[in-house]
Amino acid sequence: MILCIVIYSKFYGIKNNKMEIYKKYTMDKADRMLQPIIGGELILLSYISFSLEGRFKFLGKVENWENQSDTKILAAMNFKRYLSDDIFIINDNSYIKDEVYFMDVRYVELFVSDYLNKNSECFFNGDAFFISPARKTLIEFQHDGYIFLHQLPILISENEKKVISVKG
Repeated sequence: MILCIVIYSKFYGIKNNKMEIYKKYTMDKADRMLQPIIGGELILLSYISFSLEGRFKFLGKVENWENQSDTKILAAMNFKRYLSDDIFIINDNSYIKDEVYFMDVRYVELFVSDYLNKNSECFFNGDAFFISPARKTLIEFQHDGYIFLHQLPILISENEKKVISVKG
């Protein structure tokens, strides 16, 4: 039993006799870890709407999402169907706090349900990305309630790359 706790605490961390169910990485560290998975730097997530046809699928829209709980929004994503093993999570607050979350997919519901208590802000307060390296998939929740499933790596058409380079 103690060995189990030691292994668990090494991966997830035990803080003040309370198990932490996730790890936090800085944006820079997560960027280096995720580049081979998503096909580029994290800034690529800003252009994910330019993904090649056939590399993403519309999963649905959460109407009036601003007035729904984080757990209801998460349930609408049906995330367990598309993600497995350890995943990275990036939400709007990640950019402000310089934190990318990493956890076993089994703990996502607990993490999201407790997010408001720990951060004084809803988890779904803008865009959110759930990245599954094992499945090579990414679920995107857009700030207007749309949910998309993307295949990784993110591929952008040559025409869209030109549009992006003109904007940048």
